[in-house]
Parts: sequence; C-alpha cells; structure tokens
Amino acid sequence: MKDIAKKSNTDYLLNKYQIKASKKFGQNFLIDLNIIKKIVETTPVDLETCVIEIGPGIGALTEQLAMKAGKVICFEIDTRLKDVLDESLSEYQNIDIIFQDFLTVDLKKIVEECGYPKVCIVANLPYYITSDILEHIITSQADLYSIHAMVQKEVAQKLTDIHYNSPLTLMIKCIGNISLDMIISKNVFNPAPHIDSAIISIHMKEKYNSLLTEILKKSFTQKRKTIYNNLKQLFKDQTNQILSECHINPQMRPEQLTLSDYIELTKYL
Repeated sequence: MKDIAKKSNTDYLLNKYQIKASKKFGQNFLIDLNIIKKIVETTPVDLETCVIEIGPGIGALTEQLAMKAGKVICFEIDTRLKDVLDESLSEYQNIDIIFQDFLTVDLKKIVEECGYPKVCIVANLPYYITSDILEHIITSQADLYSIHAMVQKEVAQKLTDIHYNSPLTLMIKCIGNISLDMIISKNVFNPAPHIDSAIISIHMKEKYNSLLTEILKKSFTQKRKTIYNNLKQLFKDQTNQILSECHINPQMRPEQLTLSDYIELTKYL
C-alpha cells in the first residue's frame, strides 16, 4: 500500500482488521504524510544505513524509512498488527518485522549482525515507557550512529535543557549530543493524545561508561537528599573520603553535580 499515513489509508487498514489503538501499549497512529516525511528528513538515513524502528504500528513511518534505507528492522510488541503489516508493507523487500518487546532485545547483537556500516534507531516512543527504552538503548553498548525518537514535547524540552540534570540526561551527555528537531501537533494523530510531541536526535560520540548507571541510580535515589546521604548506602564509611577526593561538596544535591563528577565517582566502584 502506498502512503499508509494518509488518513483514508489508515482508516481503511484499521477498519479492515478491526484494530483500535491500544492504551496498554500507548498507541497513537500518525496520519499526516508530510509530517512523516519531515521526520525522515531529520535523520541521516541512506542506502548505507540499517534502521532499527521501535513500534512500527501499521507501518506509516516504516514505509518512508524503507524508501531511503538499505534495511529496516522493526520491533513491535502488539501481535494484533501482524496481518496489518503483512498487507501495508508487502511491496517492500528490505523490511524485517520482529514481534518482540524491545526491552528484551539484545540490541548490541542485532547491530553487530545487521551488516551495515551505519545503524540508526528511529522510534515513535510510547509516552509511558520513554525513559526505559532510551536507557535500554544507551546502556546496550551497541555501536549506533544516532537515535531519533518522538517523545512528549515537555520531555523533549527537559532532555535538551543543558541546565537540567537527571539520570537519563546525564546518560545522554555521556554518549553524545542531543537536539530538539521539530514539534509535532497532537492533531496529526489517531487518536489524538492530550499534548504535543517532539522529535529529538542523539548523535553518538562516545561509548557508554557502564559503571555510570549504578552511580546515577544511587545518587538520585532521593533527589531532595544530599549526595552524601544518597551515596553512603553505596560507599558506606568511605563516602566522605571519596567525595573529598573527587572535590565534591557532600551537601550538594544530586542534580547539582556535573557529568565529570559522576564519571570521577565511578572510579571508586
């Protein structure tokens, strides 16, 4: 089927297979072809690229990616969509659809086996699980070129705010640079969500420091507590000494520390 994102084509597929957007999986189907083409334009996808798409839905974005990429590997958790995708994407030979929860995927292995010099992730992320999926990608140690994700507008603004520190933003800073590429109106979805969305891009520059996860999780256990109080459960009686050696004020809050501070702390694990 050509131009899946057209409202008439989306309606046809959903009606034919009696599919309703699942609240459980946070589904909202994009029904604006121009917006989808603009999303693809924000990515560096070309014939030398393997795209890993999370949540293809009925294939609207997948179709446009397949026109430009060498290969598209899709992970979809909703098995109800199998027949829909078999029809909507039947004319494309460079698409593999795997029905599996992306959070259980060995992403590093998938990237190593895909055989392409450039691997990008493109995803329309369910709002309720955005952080979990981004963390899964970042901590996978997969050799990625870039990540492009649709998230809530407010989440995108937080993630791209250089003054806002959280475990996720610090993980992102550890691996590369993030940008907010475009705002997407809630009115181009079926069903329409309550708020607007945005496309963020993360361009990879460094390998992720796997020790950072433990330090960040412990440091942000209770944001209102000092870094000393949060880390003493990890470093016990050595906490003051370690903070002193790292030149970190023990009375600081976790969001006041820099990425360099946290990387320095990983050396004591």
